[in-house]
Amino acid sequence: MPEFGARGRELFDSLHDPNDPPSLTALGVEAARIVDRLDRLDAIVSGDADCWARLVEARDGVIEVRIDNALQEARQQASVLRQLLAEINRRKEPAPDGDGDDLDGIG
Repeated sequence: MPEFGARGRELFDSLHDPNDPPSLTALGVEAARIVDRLDRLDAIVSGDADCWARLVEARDGVIEVRIDNALQEARQQASVLRQLLAEINRRKEPAPDGDGDDLDGIG
């Protein structure tokens, strides 16, 4: 099982059921990773991390300053997390009564 941060582990533990199919477990793993990633991005945005800028030497020897666009990435990750959690919840909902055939009663 992958290593998670505190909030990632908490989310994964709340979502995971050992009887889940591997595809659902994979969604839970990705959701937990995103939560951890969002925590790191929040630290960058709030100034608690010193990795928001870095110096990079280009091929021609020019030194570039690269500024990470953490806020934009955080918004994108939050959107993906919402979609993953919605899909996980959809898959975990009990199946409707019947055999799932929407054509019952026709004929």
